Amino acid sequence: MLEQAATMIRILIVDDHPVVRHGVRLILESESGIDVVGDIESVSGIGTVLADLQPDVVLLDLELGDINGVDALRQLRDAAPDVRVIIYTSHDEEDRIIQAAELGVDGYLLKGSPKEEIVGAIRNVSDGGMAIEPAVAATLMNHMNKRSTKAKQPAIQFSKREKQVLELLAVGKTNRDIGAQLFISESTVKFHVHAILSKLNAGNRTEAVSIAVHEGLITLEAGD
Repeated sequence: MLEQAATMIRILIVDDHPVVRHGVRLILESESGIDVVGDIESVSGIGTVLADLQPDVVLLDLELGDINGVDALRQLRDAAPDVRVIIYTSHDEEDRIIQAAELGVDGYLLKGSPKEEIVGAIRNVSDGGMAIEPAVAATLMNHMNKRSTKAKQPAIQFSKREKQVLELLAVGKTNRDIGAQLFISESTVKFHVHAILSKLNAGNRTEAVSIAVHEGLITLEAGD
């Protein structure tokens, strides 16, 4: 019983619509291994809330009644830089998506996603992976395609192992999964991920994958 409790994923829902909060809570509470530790309508006093509830993953709407969702995300990041954050919103505008990606979200889901996708995203993000809806990923790549490339940049060179790690990152694999697939330790995977982010000048995995696709360093197959 103690072992089961230790593996529970602790979720905090932040959404100013009571019906949404209640519905998502019902969905998640029906899943084994997930514990909804709270649902709140704003990020007011978020530092204290996070300290008290200690969630592993925060499900955050991008349009709260008292504050812009991106500002809410910034406050949340300032209060707990290491907490996993999944944006769960009806907003799919490019500027919102780009701002969220630059602040380092771990997932971005649009409201209306099926139960399986929400639950799968939470489990994947909790394990250190990413969860980006295809439509959102397409927006990120479109943004990268519109970047100014006036000056020819030197080609980015990856080692064979870095390329393997990057390709696995692109399909949402966790560090543990990558290590198991490539027969290397998780600490070695983290070393390669750090090197990849540095070479791509990326702030997080999502941005790194977007840059790599834009530069033609990797390709994303349809349906991945």
